[in-house]
Amino acid sequence: MRRLSLRVKLVSLAAIAAAVLALVVLLRGGEPSAAEALAEAGIAEPSQERAALYEGPAWQPSPGADGFALALENAFYALYIRPDNTQIALVDKSDGYRWTSNPGATQLQRETVKGQLLSNLQSPFVLTFVKTQGADQTIRESLNALSPKTQSVLTKTDAGLQVVYTFPDKQLGFAIQYELTADGLRTRIPTAGIREEGEAAVFSLDLLPYFGAASPEEDGYLFVPDGPGGLVNFAAKQADLSRGYIHQVYGMEITNMRNWTRSGERREDIAFPVFGIKRGEHAYVAVMTRGADSANVAAIPPGIKSSYYQIFSSQIYREEYLYQMSRLAAPLKAIQKSRLDTDREVEYRFLRKADAGYVGMAKSYRAYLKESGRLGETLKPAEHAPIYVKIMGGNYRNAFNRVQYVGVTTFAQATGIVNDLLDRGVANPTVVYYGWQNQGDYKMDKRFPIEKTLGGEAGARAFVSGMRKKGVDVVFEDDFVWIDGDHSSSSGKNDGVRGIDGTVFVDEGWFMSKPAKTVAMAYDAIRKLKDIGVAGLQFNQIGEMVFHDYAASGISTRADTIAVYEGLLDYAKRTLGSPSVYRGNAYTIGDASFIDDLPHESSYDFMVDETVPFYPIVLHGYVPYTFGEGNLRDDEDAEFLKAVEYGAAPSFFLTHDDSRKLKYTAANFLYSSQYDKWAERIADEYGKFDSLAPLFSQEIANHERLSKDRYATTYADGTRVVVDYGAKTFEVEKGGGA
Repeated sequence: MRRLSLRVKLVSLAAIAAAVLALVVLLRGGEPSAAEALAEAGIAEPSQERAALYEGPAWQPSPGADGFALALENAFYALYIRPDNTQIALVDKSDGYRWTSNPGATQLQRETVKGQLLSNLQSPFVLTFVKTQGADQTIRESLNALSPKTQSVLTKTDAGLQVVYTFPDKQLGFAIQYELTADGLRTRIPTAGIREEGEAAVFSLDLLPYFGAASPEEDGYLFVPDGPGGLVNFAAKQADLSRGYIHQVYGMEITNMRNWTRSGERREDIAFPVFGIKRGEHAYVAVMTRGADSANVAAIPPGIKSSYYQIFSSQIYREEYLYQMSRLAAPLKAIQKSRLDTDREVEYRFLRKADAGYVGMAKSYRAYLKESGRLGETLKPAEHAPIYVKIMGGNYRNAFNRVQYVGVTTFAQATGIVNDLLDRGVANPTVVYYGWQNQGDYKMDKRFPIEKTLGGEAGARAFVSGMRKKGVDVVFEDDFVWIDGDHSSSSGKNDGVRGIDGTVFVDEGWFMSKPAKTVAMAYDAIRKLKDIGVAGLQFNQIGEMVFHDYAASGISTRADTIAVYEGLLDYAKRTLGSPSVYRGNAYTIGDASFIDDLPHESSYDFMVDETVPFYPIVLHGYVPYTFGEGNLRDDEDAEFLKAVEYGAAPSFFLTHDDSRKLKYTAANFLYSSQYDKWAERIADEYGKFDSLAPLFSQEIANHERLSKDRYATTYADGTRVVVDYGAKTFEVEKGGGA
């Protein structure tokens, strides 16, 4: 079943070579090869930048009475280090506030944990390594800066401070680099510094796991990237209720999930690589700037590893998986042999006073994205609010031993729907058209010619042209990742992504295409849709899921997948103008024209106390986003008000015919979509969103909880939108100007 509900720019090749390839593809016809598509789209082979180790003599600091020595300093911050155990402390020069990597001696006197946990509490890292004994036993052990025989060498240069750790007994080693920035501290684990010269292999590394750790009696919270954002308030949480928040950025490695038992819990994958902590009038937001796709965000309450709240990044270097020796034997645990050879980097950006909270964290992350060129220009002001009108053309079903396409909205009928909406005052729609492919989802690698029962290519041209004359963009939706192996000429053996065990990952008959194959299919569709006049493509999957490919020819990492997807979005933007994605993982936001179904709910676990609009604050005014469709809500009032509170644009998913016709197709999730039944409601709801039209191009300046049911969102010009979930209303309080 096709997953409709799921949801670096690279250097181009020589222009002459690209032109020649384009001519070859044009003359030959059909889908280009992966290499041809990558070249023509200007997507180079993924390559990862590697940081060098610092060179120079060992630095021998002279510590002060507290054991710390000044290591680095700029106009805003000073970094200190203890030579004996390599703990660090960062001082904010604006007010003298001191952030430490570990609790101090006085705090440790109250600690109840013993042994390895106590020594971990005093180390700036925890390294977990594995040793394999026999065919079915993988032994894990941990090391830290206090482990016996640990050696550390400090190197200080103009770039920063480097600490190289060596564990002679284990024949392991690695380095941490520290650099000061105008906003705080950059930490890095360069892959060039990792040494594995014996039987032991690095499994994971917790970087600064106790940096800023707080006790329950303090005023503050942990910020976790759960859904749109989640807060873990400082209080005495019981360890038996919450074992902590430990989840991988951009979701678990899907190629490794086939043999794991799924818990059934409702989980929101992490869409942005950020975490933070607030302690009174001080806070930091940490941005994982390199290697985030292979890292966990870990937030641990007191009672599990210490008496403190802690939050940190746990860097993944090897995946654990299950394999079977035979069909009769139970699966055994194994560890990936090859280490993920990528740098890891985290930037800590420090905040104070009014900015020391989730709103200030979101603004700081937004500033980082703008500074690094990962967030585009602000949106242009519009007279009317945007609305995203999804229209389902149809899909296939198996009937009477044959494939039958079930159409529910022809192009001509879609024209009628949009024209009626315009007549009703729905003034600024973008249309996203689904199910246009030949036989729908049946053969996704044979999507052309456009389904004839909808009107075919001629009908599509007339629809797109007619809408353009009325100022309405038409976007076509498609999925270039999942391929039905049973109904496709593509080969999973050649084109499918492989799991750690070397076999092609298959889920209910569908396999995931290699990123290069995805580009080939998308490139073919883009050039044909451009000729029709389509304004953009809405990409299913690439904005919500990344993966490794463990092919025998060499591992392609999640970072490689991201690089290709970024290149594809850039090409679609240059060629069509308006690429969009589902969910909007952070690597897509620089090119996405809008994001559908942005994360807006929490995971509802015991760890997260409150859901907050961190991600909407980051994006608002730069990238439009929607939540769930207005005609498919579970709680009509609450979900409408949440969209208003979080600054989302309205969205509806419609059909001309009764949606019951889709019951036995992959589009059966449309249980109430017939336009005639929703027309009046859409116009009424759009009028409410349209009252907010001046705000859609503005940044969110503040968000606050006024009471149990009342929340206020303030925009750049001072306008405040107050949402009352108890009264089921919202009010707009006009501001006095920017």
